[in-house]
Amino acid sequence: MTDNKKQPRDFQGVDVGDSLFDMYDKSRTYVRITENDRQAWLYLCPKEGGVPYTKNELIELLRENDVVAGLNEDNLIAMAKKKVYEREIKVAEYIAPKEGTDGYYEYFFDVNRDRKKPLIREDGSVDYQSMNTVNSVQEGDVLAKYHPAVDGVPGIDVRGVEIPIRPVKNLPALKGKGIVTAPGDENVYLAAQEGKVEYRGGKIFVNNVHRITGDVDQLIGKIEFYGDVLIAGNVEAGTTVRVGKSLTIEGTVEAADLTAGGDIILKRGIQGNQKAKIVCAGDVYADFIEHTTVQARGNVEANIILNSHIEADGKVVLTGKKGTLIGGNVHGTKGIDCKELGNEAEVKTVVHAGCLPEVMTKQRRFLKEEEELKLEMEEVLAGLMDVEGKIKATGNKTPLLAMQLASLKERKTNLEERTAECRENLEAVNAYMDKARGATVKVEGNLYKGSIICIDQCKMPVTDNTMYMEYRNISGMIAGNVLI
Repeated sequence: MTDNKKQPRDFQGVDVGDSLFDMYDKSRTYVRITENDRQAWLYLCPKEGGVPYTKNELIELLRENDVVAGLNEDNLIAMAKKKVYEREIKVAEYIAPKEGTDGYYEYFFDVNRDRKKPLIREDGSVDYQSMNTVNSVQEGDVLAKYHPAVDGVPGIDVRGVEIPIRPVKNLPALKGKGIVTAPGDENVYLAAQEGKVEYRGGKIFVNNVHRITGDVDQLIGKIEFYGDVLIAGNVEAGTTVRVGKSLTIEGTVEAADLTAGGDIILKRGIQGNQKAKIVCAGDVYADFIEHTTVQARGNVEANIILNSHIEADGKVVLTGKKGTLIGGNVHGTKGIDCKELGNEAEVKTVVHAGCLPEVMTKQRRFLKEEEELKLEMEEVLAGLMDVEGKIKATGNKTPLLAMQLASLKERKTNLEERTAECRENLEAVNAYMDKARGATVKVEGNLYKGSIICIDQCKMPVTDNTMYMEYRNISGMIAGNVLI
């Protein structure tokens, strides 16, 4: 007779090892179920009289010990046939769950396209020809495909208890503008028109792009377009280009007037002859900028800037093999990085990083105005309390008191409006100053005499040629450190 021994519940959840195995009475047949009910091991003792076990007997023995799933029948047959005694044999193992997959979109254009990093050539120069703000598609191009969620399969432990799986999730249909689903397959999204494809906020937009294949000359004169504009040729002097979004010019630009609501990319650069002007709400990228005025809310990045007036709310970055900044006045709110500043001819080159002095002046003016408005408001409120007290005391609102009350209320409303406007201006100035905090001027190569470095309200002429320096404002003084 066999003494079938079920694993004690006290052992559940315990890391099973030799020490636990030793706790069983090896003079008796037993079933050991491991931690989390993932495996079952069978230890057989011989029957009286040497009668062999059958597979069915072993299966029944396991069932009596709550092992009903994941049976290894090959091992059971081998134990019975070969009379495997006094050894633990793994006879059952849990059926692992198969997790499902959530629904996802496969995109056939670069949704994370980093167009703000031009190609760096082997010689260290920067190839702005590789940049493009226009990611073009044709009507009918596949933009995205949805792969629906796939359900998983629950697992089962050796006791037959289901091992749950994570529920899968499907995504909502894509939304946007200028896209349609493919005929016969609502999971495939196509471009409904030719244009520029963009991915913003989980939506796809295909917007019109105005393409000009030739040059823009004085016969054309002026171009105005709400969306994106791509000019394949040159832009000659005396012309004006105004666009609501991005502007890309593949040729050279002369003394033109360029305005954009997004980025401006000049793949070959601009020679402005002191007459060109660039204004944009985004970043400006150019191979070179010469004799040009630039105002950008973002960064200004070029290989060479020569005798130009630059104002950038972000950084001014001179990249590539030369990375040269010579002449003119250049301001970068977040800082200026270049490889060479000035030249051997000691051309006056003024660079300014950080907060502009006029902004600090504005901050002081707004703070003073805010204090004056506060005092005036206190005076008005005191006047209102006085007039309302007189009316309450006499129980009579005379024409004079009524006129005084109306005048004070009007002043109060006016002061509230002016205070709100003052605070809004002050918040904008403070935000600008926060952005400018910690700005530096970094020169990774030669820094020539004749250059002037300004940070915030501090100014420092460069009196001797030097190299590999970084300058910052420390407690109202410009301090330089050697770059390692």
